[in-house]
Amino acid sequence: MRWWKTIAIIAALSLLLSASVTVLGISYWSPLESSMHAEIRLDQADQLLKFGKAVDKNVTYSFDVFWPMKAGKTELSLNLANVDCPKNADYTIKVVTMDGKVFQGSGPVRFEFERRDPFLYIHVSVDIPNSCRVLPSRNGPEVVVNVSVG
Repeated sequence: MRWWKTIAIIAALSLLLSASVTVLGISYWSPLESSMHAEIRLDQADQLLKFGKAVDKNVTYSFDVFWPMKAGKTELSLNLANVDCPKNADYTIKVVTMDGKVFQGSGPVRFEFERRDPFLYIHVSVDIPNSCRVLPSRNGPEVVVNVSVG
């Protein structure tokens, strides 16, 4: 008869522990964001643009963005900060979404698309012509990403 008591005590403690973890876990849960902002640094852009000019090639940066966000109509804007390009040779930003949609534009760009997932995943490629130059700044060149769900 003692083993029944042991099993009952273990079951009761396990239920109590499970319930307390659930209650405590809910207080740490945060709601999904409806807007996000990031400044993604482009390391060594100055040196790469100088080298690109010497070999007559553009400089391409590529990175992924993954954020938990509310689903819905999403507005995405990207621009390159602290880099100066001539008017006839602006940088190009290409964005590929998780479902394969491709958006591309020159200079600061803004796209709208519909998402059903509770997260945002995009692949971003930035092509900078070798005629551009890095402006003096504290943070250096960076891609500024703003996303909002409305």
